[in-house]
Amino acid sequence: MKYLPFLLFCLSANLSAQDSPVGEWKTMVPDREKEGAMMPLHVTIKADNLYWLDFGGDGSVEITGKYVAKGNQMVIEDVEGSDCNGKGIYTFEVTDESMTMARVSDECEGRAGPEGKIVFSRR
Repeated sequence: MKYLPFLLFCLSANLSAQDSPVGEWKTMVPDREKEGAMMPLHVTIKADNLYWLDFGGDGSVEITGKYVAKGNQMVIEDVEGSDCNGKGIYTFEVTDESMTMARVSDECEGRAGPEGKIVFSRR
């Protein structure tokens, strides 16, 4: 099962700070080792167009990737740690407290879960 690498997508100069996906985010995802259980996913989105995923919230980075954001659309691509390095295109919306990403298309099946949408809260 693939996870959303959040998450997570060259910031356009016309994005305000509130609209930017840059920051520390968290959500819950299915635990691959415990059927039916959920685990925390911590996502760090950097201003230098890189992101890191920490499954379990234990401080260990399992997946790194790169992103490009323009307007309300983000293209993500895992670079290390993932078994799929295809590109995903997502729309995103950022508020003071949360970020919602919705799949437009993704070469990695299941990255955003069966609904194709994931909601993060700020850490």
